[in-house]
Amino acid sequence: MANLQGVTVQSVAKAADILECFVSKSELGISDISKLMGMSKSTIYGIVNTLVETGMLEQDSESRKYRLGLKLFELGHIVEKRMDIRAEAKPFCMALSEKYSQTVHLATHSEGDVVYIDKFDVPDFLIVYSQIGRRAPMTCTGVGKAMLAYLGQDYIEKYILPKTFAKKTANSIDTAEKLFADLEEIKKRGYALDNEEIEQGLKCVAAPIFNKNSEPVAAVSLSGTAAKMDSIPVPTLAADVLKCAGEISARLGYKKD
Repeated sequence: MANLQGVTVQSVAKAADILECFVSKSELGISDISKLMGMSKSTIYGIVNTLVETGMLEQDSESRKYRLGLKLFELGHIVEKRMDIRAEAKPFCMALSEKYSQTVHLATHSEGDVVYIDKFDVPDFLIVYSQIGRRAPMTCTGVGKAMLAYLGQDYIEKYILPKTFAKKTANSIDTAEKLFADLEEIKKRGYALDNEEIEQGLKCVAAPIFNKNSEPVAAVSLSGTAAKMDSIPVPTLAADVLKCAGEISARLGYKKD
């Protein structure tokens, strides 16, 4: 059997390019697509008609223009369902942990709590509080604050403000004023810091992970002893944490404006 690696079918590639035309326009006519593709109307019509037959495109009965079909929605839903954030995040989190020989956390949120969904430890240093499946206060964790900064006022008023602020260390945020001030700083720089707020002697840099709807569904953090974290400039750590979060977000379909 012939090795098919690298073989492409030109008509299929053109069909994919036609579908891409609808990213910026919800409806297009044959003439519109012809101009965008730089191809003849007759050629475009043949490919578009095939895409309609397969459900990839559909034609409006009044305008006679074309739009993306429900088949694409069905296929996209299948892709979304199979996407496990842990699986998508694992290679990026492992690379970050190995680069600094520090612990990397992957967490999501639930009703005002952080829930740790994965963790990448280094053999000679284990962080106990963040076991997979364990909950922690959002207000004194880097991952929690990274998500809170983008979850919106309604979420904070519903799940955070009615509770007593958890005072884990002397550095833990304990008032709404301090929280809002910190969240504003996080939004300005794009990342959060845990300055020995959940456990004395531990620091972390965290960044939010967004899904295709630009929602902060998770966060990733690089954590370690204060001495080791302080030995590396925060901007250096933050750049790599942001890169890691950005790569995971892209895998979830997020596109930054």
